[in-house]
Amino acid sequence: MASEQSPYPVRTDLMYTLEGNAVAVLQPDPNLILTTVFVVVYLLVYPTLLLATYISLKYHHGRNRALDYVTTYTTVLIVSMPFFYFVPVGVTGYYLQGVDPVLYESTGPIQTFMKNVDTLQKAFPSLHAGLAGTAALYAPSGYKRLSWAITGTILASTLYLGIHWLTDLVVGLALAYGCYLATPTIRAHLKHGGPQPEPVTVTDD
Repeated sequence: MASEQSPYPVRTDLMYTLEGNAVAVLQPDPNLILTTVFVVVYLLVYPTLLLATYISLKYHHGRNRALDYVTTYTTVLIVSMPFFYFVPVGVTGYYLQGVDPVLYESTGPIQTFMKNVDTLQKAFPSLHAGLAGTAALYAPSGYKRLSWAITGTILASTLYLGIHWLTDLVVGLALAYGCYLATPTIRAHLKHGGPQPEPVTVTDD
């Protein structure tokens, strides 16, 4: 919504100046198998990771740790909004030579859905990187490696499908880590500023 309402010009040219055609080197020739795998990862595995992390945290570590995760998740979203509004950046598939907009042109009914819901101008920073990175940072012990492996696959899917720049991914992950570090302070502030219980008056009655 932020990028859709933005009155500012799309600054994809700045991203190209910064990293050039680097993404083109990382996108294999599109084929049906890779497209199917990465579409599933991008649209299904990604939200599953986010939800599974919350459920797992609440089950293994209790409500407070789950609330830490939710706080970091929400902070990543809030901090990303100004970028989408003030510095909208287009997807790689419609800008870079040698990068196919696979998600938007080669996926049948999915491409119709994506074109209807995606502004194609909110690449920077990558929320897929930021939120998947958040999930990996909070993954319960024993699931850390698996969570980071899934996160890496999600990042690869955004490059293959012609969506994100490398800078989008780096900033998205950095944003996740920064919000992760800030979460204890945010939680403490929210707890301190929340409604306080009313004092109980003790009488002799």
